[in-house]
Amino acid sequence: MRSRLRPGEQLELIVRRHPIKLAGPAIVVLFLAGAAGASFLRPEGAVRLAAGAALLLGVVGGLWRWLEWRVDLWAVTTQRVIDESGVLTVRMIDSPLEIIQNVGCEQSIFGRLLGFGKVVIQTAAAHGETALDGIAHPDRLRDAILDMKEIRRAGAVPAPATRA
Repeated sequence: MRSRLRPGEQLELIVRRHPIKLAGPAIVVLFLAGAAGASFLRPEGAVRLAAGAALLLGVVGGLWRWLEWRVDLWAVTTQRVIDESGVLTVRMIDSPLEIIQNVGCEQSIFGRLLGFGKVVIQTAAAHGETALDGIAHPDRLRDAILDMKEIRRAGAVPAPATRA
């Protein structure tokens, strides 16, 4: 996580997209590796060169997708929900727990079998609603947000200090 925690703030949960999002690039790389291996059965050197170049591009593309998956995360702290993404350009959005009004969770049958789904966060902010699709264990994210809101409402965690 690249965001720094505020004084007195504690990290409760970090969630990423489900690794199933990496299945497509992995299948492409495996296919291209097979094609590169099969190209050695052909006598033409141009076929091997083209298959090798395609495999290299597939591996670079797959590594890029993995890097994007690795840095795309959502964190729940004792004060806010943090949305981070971006490899070269970084995007960080904070939603204080106080402005979160509703948190919903949706899972298809396939998502329930593999453990991924969509979390919808409704806030009192101008943008209103944020949908996080393909989240691993969306129920954990929803529960962590709702639990932290309840703990803050009960007064067990002090509100963030305002800066003068």
